[in-house]
Amino acid sequence: MNSPVLLAVLLVLLALAALLRAWANQLRRQSGLPKGRVVYEDVSGLARRPLYSARLGLAGKPDYLLQDPQRNLIPVEVKAGAAPRNGEPYDSHRLQLAAYFYLLEDVLQSPAPYGLIRYRDRTLRVANSAELRARLLDVLAQMRALLRRGTAQRSHTQPQRCARCSLAHVCDERLD
Repeated sequence: MNSPVLLAVLLVLLALAALLRAWANQLRRQSGLPKGRVVYEDVSGLARRPLYSARLGLAGKPDYLLQDPQRNLIPVEVKAGAAPRNGEPYDSHRLQLAAYFYLLEDVLQSPAPYGLIRYRDRTLRVANSAELRARLLDVLAQMRALLRRGTAQRSHTQPQRCARCSLAHVCDERLD
């Protein structure tokens, strides 16, 4: 190949790379996610083992873990629905992040300053606070008490939730 043709091909490839990078940056901004490197993902279902805390008997797999420029791990949970109208995450979603905060600190010795819940229409930030941790520990204690008494029951009437549940195959209260 002669020099002018090689130079033209090189220029086209550089222009294409610049366009792809600009597109990727635009998608990142639109996603509502902060700058950082994805170090873990479970959206594909191919994630490694769940994070497990023997101390609490708690396991979880965040959708994403981002490492921000300060090297903090930030859990990100992706939800298919729209964000609540009041701008505050649902309590169950906030508690899910609280569990990830606990797991990151206990298993990886890496406390997260905050986490993100990515709804279909926006991203909401949840601070890792002492109050949220206390709420998580209280809910876990309540759940364990219900399980010991044998009175834990399904808490919804939505068949689509049961269909997506990871425990549906062993649940004797499953909605069909």
